[in-house]
Amino acid sequence: MATELATAVKVLAGISAVSSSGAEDQMRKITRQAEDFRNSAALATTTALAESVAIRARQKCRLVAAVFCPDAAVTGAATNFFTLLVAKRPASAPGTPVNLITYAADTATTDDAAAFGSKDLLAAATYATYVPTATSSDFDLNEGDVITVQVTKASGGMTFPASAVHFQLEARD
Repeated sequence: MATELATAVKVLAGISAVSSSGAEDQMRKITRQAEDFRNSAALATTTALAESVAIRARQKCRLVAAVFCPDAAVTGAATNFFTLLVAKRPASAPGTPVNLITYAADTATTDDAAAFGSKDLLAAATYATYVPTATSSDFDLNEGDVITVQVTKASGGMTFPASAVHFQLEARD
């Protein structure tokens, strides 16, 4: 136990002892960037949410987590529902969105979300487009790329609760 602790201290000391010119870059490469996109008020049945920036990549990275956390329960409905869309807008071609996640609350049970619970949007093959239709490289971002969030409504719509979508980006080479 003491040996493991001593080794961990040496590793951490080695990271902080890197020359001043490389220390910041080295720390960035081993950390994650996280951001919450929050809509503080529920959206009425037919009210949509225009595409909005959720997070901007500070460096080359990959989207590794997207978790929807509603303040009120969501119960899927086949006809009247909302769709939460998450897209990437590359800095090199911002006019061309790449759809990454489509969470349509259109099926009871499988699309339900508990109030103050969380729904992992990357783990479920039905929401994340890279499983199975898009390639995993779609989730790679370059510095300046942005992730956006949008809410659309179908038919008579469904209330989109006040909620947050938590994103995590992990550095990549």
